[in-house]
Amino acid sequence: MLLDYFASQSNVLLMSLSLSPIIAVVALVLFFFSDLSIAFESSSKDSSEASNVLIIMADDCTFNDLSLYGGKNAKTPNINKLASEGLVFDKAYLAEAMCQPCRSELFTGKYPMSNGCAWNHSSSRPKIKSVPQYLREIGYRVGLSGKVHVKPASVYPFTKVEGFDVNCVRNPTRDHSLEGISGFMSANKNQSFCLVVALVEPHVPWVMGDPSKYPPEKIVLPPNIADTKRTREAFSRYLAEITYMDKQVGDILNALEESGEASDTLVLFTSEQGSQFPGCKWTNWDTGLHTALVARWPGVIDPGKRTSALVQYADILPTLIDLTGSAVPKKSFDGKSFLPVLKGNKRTHRRYVYGMHNNLPEGPSYPVTDRE
Repeated sequence: MLLDYFASQSNVLLMSLSLSPIIAVVALVLFFFSDLSIAFESSSKDSSEASNVLIIMADDCTFNDLSLYGGKNAKTPNINKLASEGLVFDKAYLAEAMCQPCRSELFTGKYPMSNGCAWNHSSSRPKIKSVPQYLREIGYRVGLSGKVHVKPASVYPFTKVEGFDVNCVRNPTRDHSLEGISGFMSANKNQSFCLVVALVEPHVPWVMGDPSKYPPEKIVLPPNIADTKRTREAFSRYLAEITYMDKQVGDILNALEESGEASDTLVLFTSEQGSQFPGCKWTNWDTGLHTALVARWPGVIDPGKRTSALVQYADILPTLIDLTGSAVPKKSFDGKSFLPVLKGNKRTHRRYVYGMHNNLPEGPSYPVTDRE
């Protein structure tokens, strides 16, 4: 290293030789430490000045119940604003319409059968690696606030960030606090972060939000749901939780803005699999496997755009590695990076997306049907 340095400073050395020996040594020392300070300053960000990543996950939210995808009821001003500032994926999918398998797919870049988490409440194989291992190797801080619902902890060693409820069936949901995620975002300005905020709405029991804003008799039910009094009352509570979830999204994005990191952060919002209405969760129907996906990345993603590129949860981790400029270990993943789509350099990504059907140990036995 020193030889390379002195070779690069040959002009300084030649000039110094014309001075007295003491002055020459002083000049060389000053130049050496001056250059070192510049080098350390330029490389102070441990992850090579890569962008931060913030992933916000809803829980059991059918994609087309959001107005962003044609929903007729739910008011989601914060999600809509995020979409207006970024890129909306019209054809994003996950491989299995259950919480744990789809999260394992997103976090590992592998399909559920490949990583071992092929049904709800099952464990991934112990030698599988996930987001924390891959991004920490690149220099990121990696944390998760809210619902984890993947195991074992050795495969998913996220730093725990307090503030959001971890229990998706609690009645009522615990009020969220932004202190934990704000502290995590601001903890080290010289090191990039990846933070997952995994919300528990609108998962049942649908007790949060204000259902009076959605009178049952005025709801426009989606075509795959039977029109009954009981359904309308339940759908009203579900819509209230979607709006409650949207408020959480707004609070999270405000925390990011206040941290000063918003301009250097890729934000991904996704709705997970479909809701617990017939024909959604636990099925291979479009309303089960199709997910919302919105990406905002200031200065990189053109705002207000939509794409029909086929993408899948397994593609997200390779994309996160790719955006850091690091080599993506292709043999480690079932997915592949869609970074060129984010940057607007490509309009297509996959030719096919893949889904599987496994209702063990819960859920009705809907048949597997072919979907476009």
